[in-house]
Amino acid sequence: MRRRSLYLLLAAALALAVFAAGEVWRGDREVSAPPPGERALPGLADKLATLDFMRLRRGDVTVNFRQSEHGWVVVEKGGYPADQTRLRQLLLQLAELQLVEPKTDRPELLSRLDLDDPANGNSTLVTIGDRNGTAAGQIIIGRARPSDIEGGQAGVYVRKPDSEQAWLARGSFELGGDALSWLDRRILDIAPGRVASVVLTMPDGNSVTLARGSADLPLAIDGLPADAKPKPDEALAAPAGALEALDLADVKPASEQPLSETGVTTAAFTTFDGLVVGLRLSSPEKEDWLAIDVTGYGKGEAAAQALSTRLSPWRFAIPPERARLLRTTLSDLLLPHGS
Repeated sequence: MRRRSLYLLLAAALALAVFAAGEVWRGDREVSAPPPGERALPGLADKLATLDFMRLRRGDVTVNFRQSEHGWVVVEKGGYPADQTRLRQLLLQLAELQLVEPKTDRPELLSRLDLDDPANGNSTLVTIGDRNGTAAGQIIIGRARPSDIEGGQAGVYVRKPDSEQAWLARGSFELGGDALSWLDRRILDIAPGRVASVVLTMPDGNSVTLARGSADLPLAIDGLPADAKPKPDEALAAPAGALEALDLADVKPASEQPLSETGVTTAAFTTFDGLVVGLRLSSPEKEDWLAIDVTGYGKGEAAAQALSTRLSPWRFAIPPERARLLRTTLSDLLLPHGS
């Protein structure tokens, strides 16, 4: 008898679970399917040129974006430029998001679609405004449903903040990450082949200069002591690669991260096409923060002005391996005595 009762209880629990799952996936029978092509954010496509503000909120992460005269910036990072390509793609995806069919409208089931309160950290609340201060759209984005719509298209669950009605929509998003992940991370990209000379000066005043007369020659130590033997060309060329595809690890306005003019490592990179990139690198005890000042001559003058305008107002945290290249000393480039 006890065994039969146990089986009955298990069957009832299974039936209840199946019923709950069905309520999530099939939706509210009283809600009609949307007309073909209906947008989740109607009219947003016509407002893209006038948008001024966007906010992403998920759990304890909030990222605010504003339009500046040079494009979108991240408010939490002092107004540093956002990744324009990623942000524009997100706005286009939001404008094109199409409702496919209604799902559950029961609050207790929304978490199964990652559509519960964004404060819980599973869904993302997206808020958009235009330059007149008018709300242009707001939507909660939940769990993705890849390649599960006709034609193998990706889907995603969404709902409006003022409604508990969930929808399956046609579209996909990449909304993860904090404010740092939305930045334009590239600081500089100067290929080693462009570098004519590098001067590295340590906080104690000792310096080393690597130079060459043309791009087809290897870099050599300037003023090499007569009894010293340099390491192979590959080792001497390594510091010249410090600015190739250099990405930031963090960024702050110069006023918030001051760097002394003394007691720091400095570097000067001169290129064959007329750029002179001056760097000041903080001591390792203060992490690896970099100040950049770019000047130019000849053909490089215009490019230098543009780089200086973009970089000089900021201080950049850089990866440790790049900082080590900038702290290269003469002894690092020489073979041991007797080699």
